[in-house]
Amino acid sequence: MATLQNRNGRWRAMVRRKGHKDQTRTFPTKTAAKTWADRVEREMADLEARGGTAGDGTTIAELITWRTEVLASVKAVSKTQTGNMTRLQESLGHIVARQLTAGDVIEHARRRIGGDHMTDKGIIIPACSPATMNVELGYLSELLKLAGPMKGVKLVADPVAEARPALRLLGLVGKSKRRDRRPTEAELQQLRTHFAQAAWRSQIPMVDIIEFAILSAKREGEITRLLWSDVDQVTRTALLRDAKHPRKKAGNHKRFPLLGDAWTIVQRQPRIAGEDRIFPYNTKSISTSFTRACIRLAIADLCFHDLRHEATSRLFEQGYDIPEVASVTLHESWNELKRYTQLRPETLHRLPADQA
Repeated sequence: MATLQNRNGRWRAMVRRKGHKDQTRTFPTKTAAKTWADRVEREMADLEARGGTAGDGTTIAELITWRTEVLASVKAVSKTQTGNMTRLQESLGHIVARQLTAGDVIEHARRRIGGDHMTDKGIIIPACSPATMNVELGYLSELLKLAGPMKGVKLVADPVAEARPALRLLGLVGKSKRRDRRPTEAELQQLRTHFAQAAWRSQIPMVDIIEFAILSAKREGEITRLLWSDVDQVTRTALLRDAKHPRKKAGNHKRFPLLGDAWTIVQRQPRIAGEDRIFPYNTKSISTSFTRACIRLAIADLCFHDLRHEATSRLFEQGYDIPEVASVTLHESWNELKRYTQLRPETLHRLPADQA
């Protein structure tokens, strides 16, 4: 149904029809506005009469924008999702969703894996791994499945599913490789010394954060979400809100123990008026600072997330069993936990006499 509004001498026409995207345009005269509105209404009716839907002309970019708005209203969107969807929009955004082909999907994967993908600003994005590509295409497939019932974008077939056999044959998608990198004590000491010397000009207490990560097995994003109000002074535990979970992250709050010096590190953090976070710092800044330090110190192939592997492995080496370690790392199964467990053989020389 069309609505005409007089706005400071100009006429605004609005057309709303169930199952169609609202359309609005402003004209200098009422006659022009009504003529446009009548034409749009006729086109909508004709489309329905031919068996078409309002989503026939929707592009991938429009679907991605819609998905972002929908998900933002119901749950937090991870950096991984945001990055993957941005790459998809840059590469495939101009294509009408109903016209997307398996060939388009394969070509997108070729560019990403080959390091030939360019952003809208002309910046070349480094090549991604087949595992990353697998996740990215999973988001695209999910997007297309949501678009059918929710946006009227009806595809004859799933182009991502059609492309997967060829993608696997070409090595453009694959499973993630199990990572087993642990920092050595010498590397950790290099990092402590580096950040201690730079502490006078940095607002982020990187030495404390690194030590806390190793003691608590928490990711950088989880560390910066911990709240003073969620710390139990009696039991020496803290609550991690919205703990990572493949299906139910929102509201997945879990309590974990602050073992040993982890409790001491928390207690010595300054309390800032009006700030409930224990470590009120930007997650990206922490990760960037750690990466830059590793580059400067020539510490190869080490990232902040490897500290979670170090923490998990240390707990097992200290004699904790699977349920006890899981109560710290907050993993829900051994299959998940063992990915973070890389024991050093020399730590297993524990004779019964030594333990007595």
